[in-house]
Amino acid sequence: MPGAATAIRLTRSALDGCALLGDRHREAALHNNLADLLHITGETDQAMEHLKRAVSLFADVGADEGPQPEVWKLVQW
Repeated sequence: MPGAATAIRLTRSALDGCALLGDRHREAALHNNLADLLHITGETDQAMEHLKRAVSLFADVGADEGPQPEVWKLVQW
């Protein structure tokens, strides 16, 4: 996929920024996006690691803020 390497690099950079800011909801969304990017490039083990991290963060954020249905709209690969 053309541009995937750039998208992965930028997403990783954005993840670093979210971690510094403590924005767990946005961090979860970026982990989910990174999982999708890694999945389409064939990096399935790394993709699964980021998907698990995303789900964990979404669950943690949801525990603090109550259920947010839009957070749980996961797309099948």
